[in-house]
Amino acid sequence: MRVLAVKRISRDAESSSALERQGLDLSEAIVKGSHTVAGWVEDVTVSGAVDLDQRPSLGKWLRVPLVHEWDALMVTTQDRITRDDMHWWSFIHWVLSNEKNILILDDPSFDVSTPNGRMIAGIKAAQAANYRNSVKEKKLNQTKHHRDENLWGGGTWPFGYRAAVFQHNGTSRWRLEIDPVTGLLVQEAYDRIVNKDESLGSVAKDWNARGILTALDHMRSVNAQEGRIGVKTDVKGTKWATSTMTAVFTKKSIMGYAMHRGEPIIRHGLPVVWADPLLTEDEWETLQEVMRKRARGKGGPKRTATHLAGVAFCKCGEPLYSNTSSRKLRDGTVKEYSYYLCRSWGRKDGTRCKWVTSWQKSLIEGLLTERFLAEAGELEITTRTYVPGVDKSREIKQITEALENLTGNFTSLKPGSAAALAVIRSLEEHERALETLNAIPAIPGRWIEEDTGVTYRQQWERDDWAARGELLRKAGIFILMGGTSKEPAVWLHMPDGLTQRAINLHTGHIPTGSEEWQEGLRKAAEQLSGRDAETHPRNV
Repeated sequence: MRVLAVKRISRDAESSSALERQGLDLSEAIVKGSHTVAGWVEDVTVSGAVDLDQRPSLGKWLRVPLVHEWDALMVTTQDRITRDDMHWWSFIHWVLSNEKNILILDDPSFDVSTPNGRMIAGIKAAQAANYRNSVKEKKLNQTKHHRDENLWGGGTWPFGYRAAVFQHNGTSRWRLEIDPVTGLLVQEAYDRIVNKDESLGSVAKDWNARGILTALDHMRSVNAQEGRIGVKTDVKGTKWATSTMTAVFTKKSIMGYAMHRGEPIIRHGLPVVWADPLLTEDEWETLQEVMRKRARGKGGPKRTATHLAGVAFCKCGEPLYSNTSSRKLRDGTVKEYSYYLCRSWGRKDGTRCKWVTSWQKSLIEGLLTERFLAEAGELEITTRTYVPGVDKSREIKQITEALENLTGNFTSLKPGSAAALAVIRSLEEHERALETLNAIPAIPGRWIEEDTGVTYRQQWERDDWAARGELLRKAGIFILMGGTSKEPAVWLHMPDGLTQRAINLHTGHIPTGSEEWQEGLRKAAEQLSGRDAETHPRNV
């Protein structure tokens, strides 16, 4: 008889050794029965609830042309075929209609060709279905308990976090904590996207080049390093892409929120927090706005990472991006040209800047060095340490929103019911907390200043352009380019004067897009317009 040998393990935490045992038993039965092997089927981590024709390996053997290659399906136990009673009866009908047979090693008397045989097999199928349903219900109850206790119930760790064991009510349980590797990567990506004007695609490309693992691969790598049993440890080598970056940085899990089906879990009108935040709510909102603006972008030159991202801007307010081109000379050599372009370069929808000019990289770097050192080169750099103040406005806002949510839900509850009484208790707790928070006076943060003994010129001369760009971004300094390459009109913006900029250097951070930054950009455009009226609206 031509036998199709079928092996399967489900998602019910079965080890891969179960497949080996099934294989040995099936091989022995095939030899003992003098059968011919038509094929081997191995469905790994496939639930017994998945219909047979939808299974990755088995499904193709139930369709033309492979369906004609075998006579009997052989398994070690009946529940390896399915643990769904309805799927079972459908498969039995298919077997009889296609004149196939079923061989079950632990039940030599199995026979679906007779009514009594089908009845007995049907009872066993119902028992398997009951077992699967009980396991499913147990998992659902366990998941609910974990959510109620702010425990980690399993699955892929949110990028930036990892699961760690701790003692909970005398029992070892899992909870999320900031991962020492990926947690820093979340903050790095935030800085590059928000403050350095880099795209998601550029960060993804860089992370791929550096061999940074995606969330699932990182978790499996840690599992392998720590020798964890019963979990997956094989790293797939999945690459970062714009879509995967978007999936990570649009989720509120990076604020430490407990999530279910992509949404924060709400309890008593407030999101449940199960780990320390990697980004504050303000930072998360800023990141979402930056990504939304990028998604609405209208094209322009291909963005290339540049050390002056967030520092060099066109008169129209658009960032300047680094670009290169090459030309073959008469002597056969190739000459490279490095320059900057306004982001609106190449637009076809009428929104292209009329002042768009290609600027030689050396020209911008030379002008920036000249202006910056002339203004601040001899000033001593002053660093400062920030001492946080006391501000409960965010907590007050959250509790106020929770009160509004609970009040809205209360109207739909039956008066005197357990749910209504629970809402009343939550309202009273929130009101007491709100009263306490309102009584706490707001104390502004302050800076403690320290001298470094290093002047801007000394620091500038020892740095490369990557470090210089970082220095200027942190201080909120930028240049606005107008005119033409032959007659450039340049405006250097330094926030709050030279003294304040020196204090802010290295520690003070004026993020790109902030109100102060936008105001500086607006004033720069106004001043530059007076020097570079409508005399050079052309491209070079």
